[in-house]
Amino acid sequence: MTNYLSRLFYLGTNYYGSQYQPKYTTVQGELIGALSKWSEEHHSTQTVQLSGRTDRGVHSIGQLVMITTDKQLNIDKINRYLPDDIILWAFAEAPPNFIPRFDVLMRHYRYYLDKSWTELDLDVIKKAIPLLIGSKDFNQLAKPDSGRNTNTTILNISLNDENDVLFIDIFGTRFLWKLIRKMVTLLTEIGSGRIKIEAINKTLSGQKALANGIQPAPPENLVLVETIVPFKMKTSKNAIRMIRNQLREQLEQYRRSIRTIDNIIDFFSEPGMTSQHSTKSRNRSES
Repeated sequence: MTNYLSRLFYLGTNYYGSQYQPKYTTVQGELIGALSKWSEEHHSTQTVQLSGRTDRGVHSIGQLVMITTDKQLNIDKINRYLPDDIILWAFAEAPPNFIPRFDVLMRHYRYYLDKSWTELDLDVIKKAIPLLIGSKDFNQLAKPDSGRNTNTTILNISLNDENDVLFIDIFGTRFLWKLIRKMVTLLTEIGSGRIKIEAINKTLSGQKALANGIQPAPPENLVLVETIVPFKMKTSKNAIRMIRNQLREQLEQYRRSIRTIDNIIDFFSEPGMTSQHSTKSRNRSES
């Protein structure tokens, strides 16, 4: 059997995370099902291995999946068996003895920040960020995970502004469960002035910076941009086109939802809305 590596796009909104869970719809579970149908082989978490897991609601541009199969890999044909919001878009034969969880060079995540960040003290946040870089014990910034080692290395973090959109880029060798989202919350609290920069050193020394703990920031703003490997992959033009179409469709659905919600808010903002709405409806029916 041959091991192949493939780049994986997905929107995490409809999935209980990337990692296979028997009772839930997950990205890995959908991949296993699609590959079984395409290849007519039995597939499992042993033959469909992700390079790492993402939380429920988190999206991916460049997640890496290793597929073990006797067939010549054809990602365009496999995509026909996948939901529209999961798409394989590049591939290569895996190097000998490659282990996707441990043999990647690093991982790049991006967290898009909401408009409330424009009101924060960004200069203070930029001073705080370097304190999170390096090899450290992030126990207080990770969700407990069955005794998993909480020491890891964050290679770089940067706060960026592009076309009036603020985002944080985070590069690391390995990421813990909810680590990035808790980092974002900690930086938000510092930028708002509710806690001081010194809270980072307090947190990294195992103490509580916030009385109720650090809650993770919302997952829908987080994207796994790339799992970085030292070799090129062949891209599928058809798959790239599918991704663009899926994103345009999602954006249009979002715009329609916003218009609908705005109108509903207006409805509930009207004085005497119930009687007024009843009168409008009655007048329309009588005309």
